[in-house]
Amino acid sequence: MTGTSPSLGSGLDRLWFSPAGRAARRASRQTLDLLLPSWCVGCSAAGFDLCTECALDFRLLTRSPFRAEGAAEALPVTDVNAEGVHILPVISAGFYKTLVADVVVAFKDHERVGLKRVTAPALSRAIGAAAEEMLQTPDPLLVWPPSSPRAQLRRGRSPMPELVRAGPLPPGLVPAAQALRRDPGELVSFSGRRGQKGRSKGGRRAAVAQFTVAAGAPGWLAGREVLLVDDVLTTGATIHGMYAALTEAGANVRGAAVLAVTPRAGKVLDTSPSGSNVR
Repeated sequence: MTGTSPSLGSGLDRLWFSPAGRAARRASRQTLDLLLPSWCVGCSAAGFDLCTECALDFRLLTRSPFRAEGAAEALPVTDVNAEGVHILPVISAGFYKTLVADVVVAFKDHERVGLKRVTAPALSRAIGAAAEEMLQTPDPLLVWPPSSPRAQLRRGRSPMPELVRAGPLPPGLVPAAQALRRDPGELVSFSGRRGQKGRSKGGRRAAVAQFTVAAGAPGWLAGREVLLVDDVLTTGATIHGMYAALTEAGANVRGAAVLAVTPRAGKVLDTSPSGSNVR
């Protein structure tokens, strides 16, 4: 198979991420919205990203953040003592199933950016609960995983920073967008594989080594308390990768907050109602 030349590929990347490229994508989305009106992610009612009833359902399903580390087997071990093995604590806003899963996928991958009106407050509730339970010192840092080149190219945007910026944060919690970077060895792929859901268990565990600390970051990371944040907890490999890089730089990673946890990862605690039961 004939590959794309490096110069052509880099030129396409520059065009895609340029102001003109972003403006063209935004205009095309607006045109599609006129030609193809939105349908509610939850019930398919015309004219809504999420209708009033489904927005209430989503709020009910994410209103009470809970401990979610459950059976996420790739989360890091933080201590071993007489009381047992301790893994990094994680708090989630909801379970990644039914309406919550549909909304998260639509927001991340289907350009339904208006859904951050419900996803951002849900994530904020999880961050607030985690900060209250896990953080102890002034001015702790909030760190999220940088988008991979593949995801950035596919989406043309970075959903995590959008969610963090859109929701209120606990007082004193400092967003640290530049703390981590992806391993530069990761290649952009057009294979269509997506995120943790498309990886084998071995691939997910290998993802632990995917992050490094950004140049200059160790100087201001050393000794700082850190709360990690991500969208979906599946096995915990992404959180483990961030934890490994940050602790090596001297940071004190206290825990994590996520928007949703897969039922399998949080199966010990999964007693939440389904979307159909809530309505």
